[in-house]
Amino acid sequence: MADCVLSELQEGCTQPQDEDIMDIPLDDPAANKAAAKIQAGFRGHMTRKKMKDDKPRDEKQREQK
Repeated sequence: MADCVLSELQEGCTQPQDEDIMDIPLDDPAANKAAAKIQAGFRGHMTRKKMKDDKPRDEKQREQK
């Protein structure tokens, strides 16, 4: 698929990129459980990143007061 993306930029791709995505059954409970775990992990990552970025700013504001 990565080769397809590179070749699409150069000369056009013969396979649609969405073809691989459509092979996943959306009503499969195992797929839904796996997707929920991935999403929860990513949301946790983003929250930790945001909290890490916000913390130094809060400390700087306290020092100025």
